[in-house]
Amino acid sequence: MKLFTFATSPYARKVRIVLDFKGIDCEYAERCYSLDRKEDLRAASDRAEVPVLVLDDGRTIADSTIICEYLEQVYPEPAVYPRDPYERARMRMIEDLCDRTFDAVGFGYFLAILRADAPEASAMQSAAREECRALMERLERELDGRDFFCGEVSLADFAAVCHAPLAHAMKIDLTDLPGVRAWMDRMRKIPAVAADRERASKAWAGVHNIAAEFEGPDGKIHWRDSRLEWPVRNGFVDLVAREFRAGKMMFPPRAS
Repeated sequence: MKLFTFATSPYARKVRIVLDFKGIDCEYAERCYSLDRKEDLRAASDRAEVPVLVLDDGRTIADSTIICEYLEQVYPEPAVYPRDPYERARMRMIEDLCDRTFDAVGFGYFLAILRADAPEASAMQSAAREECRALMERLERELDGRDFFCGEVSLADFAAVCHAPLAHAMKIDLTDLPGVRAWMDRMRKIPAVAADRERASKAWAGVHNIAAEFEGPDGKIHWRDSRLEWPVRNGFVDLVAREFRAGKMMFPPRAS
């Protein structure tokens, strides 16, 4: 198998953690279509987004949640899905919370840093910090004194551990969230997570400015669903409109 991945993409990281946790052999290709415009990723997925899993027979599977479900079915041990139906549903809800809301908040925060001269920049950063803090409090409640979100380590933990460090990047104080802090320490001791952290740290160390991580060769930034919803919901419509009118927005390609 081959995985199109990207070291700083939380979605691709989640899949790679699952592959490593399950001990599945896989070839890895670092890609980010919005930054490098390499057509092999575009050919493998209509949306040209990582992750994409290419099976040995050439068939492809896109979307991190769908890929992880496939991996769990084909390689059931060690399990990353809870056996209990309700806990499995909770796992999916926590994963969705991370993949949608955390990603959108982080995108809004770093966009505001990139557009520091915009009149909305300061307010956008404040709104992102406030919502990120609320999300971390939500994770504290979801843990509810447990070592992991669903009892045993699961996909919920792997999704969350790719997004939770956003609070550190925003300099949010977590001293009053002991469950989250203990959980993060616990997660870092899992070899698959430790390896992911090392890869992501190296990748971030090579980024000299936010633009290098956000803007493609044509100056456009990759937007999608929840990333567009967040600034609109928080009242930053004018910034979105300016980005659109200036031709600075890139969306996933239309399905062929």
